[in-house]
Amino acid sequence: MASTQEQISHVVRRMGMGAAGPTIAEFSTPGDAIETLLDRSRPQRHMSEVQAPTGFEEARSIEQRQAPLRYLFTELTSGRDPLEERMTWFWHDHFATGARKVNVGWLMLQQHLTVRENALGNFADLLHAITTDPAMLVFLDGVDNRLGAINENYGREVMELFTIGRGNYTEQDVIEGSRAFSGWVINRPTRRNSDRFSVEPWESQFVPEFHDGGEKTYLGVTGNLNAADAINILLDQPTTAPNIVAKLYQELVGTQPDPSTLERLSADFAADYEILPLVRAIVTSAEFLDGDVIGIKIRTPLERAAGILQGFGTNAELRFLARSLERVNYLPFNPPNVAGFLTGERLLNPFSLVHAFDLAGAIRTVPDDMSTADIMQRLGLFDVSPNTTSVLDTAPNVPTRIALAINSPEYHLT
Repeated sequence: MASTQEQISHVVRRMGMGAAGPTIAEFSTPGDAIETLLDRSRPQRHMSEVQAPTGFEEARSIEQRQAPLRYLFTELTSGRDPLEERMTWFWHDHFATGARKVNVGWLMLQQHLTVRENALGNFADLLHAITTDPAMLVFLDGVDNRLGAINENYGREVMELFTIGRGNYTEQDVIEGSRAFSGWVINRPTRRNSDRFSVEPWESQFVPEFHDGGEKTYLGVTGNLNAADAINILLDQPTTAPNIVAKLYQELVGTQPDPSTLERLSADFAADYEILPLVRAIVTSAEFLDGDVIGIKIRTPLERAAGILQGFGTNAELRFLARSLERVNYLPFNPPNVAGFLTGERLLNPFSLVHAFDLAGAIRTVPDDMSTADIMQRLGLFDVSPNTTSVLDTAPNVPTRIALAINSPEYHLT
């Protein structure tokens, strides 16, 4: 049976993106940790000091390109709100958007702030916001979706990946939905006739003459449907809530819910699509603290990086962190494809395991006398096997001991 400290660490790891020893020490029991992390009464901070670029040259500057990553790593390292970080990452991956194609850092940052603002709010609100989000409009070609030139990219992915799932729609639904989503553009600073826009530069706007206003039949509903109508129809579908619930349950618990649990949670979620009550229902269930689910998930490269940054309080260079994560195809804002980042056993390929050692370079200075127990507690690990302890104890120096610790079986699992 896991020790109390390991159970608390499990709670912080699953409800957050890292588990530093100092954070774990704040809690006396797993239940205390759960309730504290669920508490939303603390002040929220979702602002960014980065100003909107005035044109494309500034928009593609190094500072603007790095802004989303800099903001994300600042929040991850701070440990300010673990649950917000976990849920922000969950939705960031769910609505995967690639910076290389968007090519405007400001748009990626604004999407990130939208996701963060709604991460524990309402899924319906988040889905509506993402649908007309400028970065998403660029990434899935919504800006090219207009009357006479319907683009089906978003119309397909919003069903397959974001809501009802593959096998629950027809190719005609893709066409009809895409027609409903048509007509949205972005007010680019250098755009001709920009004076016709009623929104600020870089924001999205609906242009009626670009919209296919004809009658459509989408998932059995007929009418002169627009984007909001299409999203509401998707939210009414019987597979939307179960798909989201099952994915979030897997994220937090590490296993798939049994049929009765899935049915119960989905019915409650579909009633109002409030995210926080769903999270609470999952993490306060007996399954969340079951000894069989502790350490059954494979920690992602970003989770490993977050744990290192939180545990050792480093001031690692953004360029180093970005390069290390990009090498293993886990750089935030740059998913390998629209389906998001890899998880599970696919992370245990030889290349990724070898380059997991790279993250040790994020730790700049450490005390010369750090013991194995000191290091593992900094990483939020308490039930360490005798074999791992023996290997770390025989390391010739502290940096080597740390490098071995962040590549131990205990740290690779969460």
